[in-house]
Amino acid sequence: MMKQLMLTGMAAICLAGCSSSPKENVVQQLTADQIAVFTSTDKQMENAYSWAKKTALSYAHDENDPVGKWYEAALPQREAFCMRDVSHQSVGAHMLGLAGHNKNMFSRFAENISEEKDWCTYWEINRYNKPAPADYASDKEFWYNLNANFDVMQACLKMYEWTGDKDYLTDSCFTNFYDKSVCEYVERWALEPDKIMNRPPYMNTSEDFNPNNNFHTCRGLPSYVENFRGLTVGIDLLCALYAGFNAYGTIAELNGDSSKAQEAYQKAEAYRRIVEEQWWSDENSYYQTFWTKEQKFFRGEGVPFVLWFNVSQNTKRIQATVEDILSKEWNVENMSAFPVLFYRLGYYEDAYRFLTSLPQMNRSEYPEVSYGIVEGVISGTMGIDASATGNVVTTLSRLPINTQEAEIKNVPVFDGYISVKHQGREATTIENHTGKELNWMASFVGEYKQIKVDGKVYDATQSSDVFGNICSACSISLPAGTSLKAEIVTP
Repeated sequence: MMKQLMLTGMAAICLAGCSSSPKENVVQQLTADQIAVFTSTDKQMENAYSWAKKTALSYAHDENDPVGKWYEAALPQREAFCMRDVSHQSVGAHMLGLAGHNKNMFSRFAENISEEKDWCTYWEINRYNKPAPADYASDKEFWYNLNANFDVMQACLKMYEWTGDKDYLTDSCFTNFYDKSVCEYVERWALEPDKIMNRPPYMNTSEDFNPNNNFHTCRGLPSYVENFRGLTVGIDLLCALYAGFNAYGTIAELNGDSSKAQEAYQKAEAYRRIVEEQWWSDENSYYQTFWTKEQKFFRGEGVPFVLWFNVSQNTKRIQATVEDILSKEWNVENMSAFPVLFYRLGYYEDAYRFLTSLPQMNRSEYPEVSYGIVEGVISGTMGIDASATGNVVTTLSRLPINTQEAEIKNVPVFDGYISVKHQGREATTIENHTGKELNWMASFVGEYKQIKVDGKVYDATQSSDVFGNICSACSISLPAGTSLKAEIVTP
């Protein structure tokens, strides 16, 4: 039976953005302590999450600083946020109620793109709304990783899907950043598919170029890897370009421009083909990671981005890449993404291992770690995802076999919140505390022909992840202010 829920404390909360006229979203007003509250019979996982939430929120700052709402997303004590880290922390931040922080920070990156910087923006911005001195001296001397524009673009699309805030699609500050990134920026840095493998290591240099000056040699790094000399292309850059153009295509499609969308999708596919046709080594069953000015491949960091940006569609290559990653040691920046990444691919035990061990690892104070654990629990373990495009909320219990129960209360979605409770992998209860009806995709690990929802039986459809886990799901209408329970139907 459908149960009516009482919604209280409704208030208008303004999300700061690029435009001069603020947009308002009506949401249920909750305190930070009430948002994304996780409990479980698995105390190791609950403790990891509690540490992560407390730590992540300790890095968040309100609008009292000149830059506005922000959270730390760079080396600790920098009092700043960089493009890469914000892009990777933003989903976890959203889940903790920091949607306004995300929008403000992304807008700061977007508004500072300029031709004087060769269509770069500021790689890192501090609390004073200035480019961080550690990375910037002038428009001709600064540190910048070329992946960043495309990483920001795909993250902004994720923010739209979680919030439904159309400013990410239509606000001129954001759209100008997207347009300049896929056109002028790509051209200025020779990142076109037919040029990228032949580009030089240093571009757009000043007359007084000094190879011993990091602000000269690192003004346009073709990778997030910063310590490999002679690098002209990193596999992570190609993967970021793929994800960025895919995001640009989706945004164009959502805005009704099918021609622009198809052009962007074709460009994304061209980058994917470069990765799959030129960077995969059949002999070694792994992806190369560096391409140098001598036109030679080398191996190093960067492999996880093939999976992070969903570049490969080849199951065997993805499985080999997972094994490649698991065979090596990684820094916490990379490992922060492993929980949600491995859960999504179906490697549940490995995901759980990283999730519960990250708080004790060296440099766990790096902000990306705590935000990654939050996303790892909510999107990974609890399998919660949101898509404003289809007004869809997905749940999928990936709890360890011996875990009886887990619950997450008040996860921000669209204009409100949802709460989800899993009883093992057999039953899920969801509460809709938003202002509209949702399409709930109730999913379960295992092959089941039917799913029962509050006494009504639905036919289930099946899919499988990379690891080979079969999942069964059905779509259910979930009106605002209601609760439903879905259960597997066994033969």
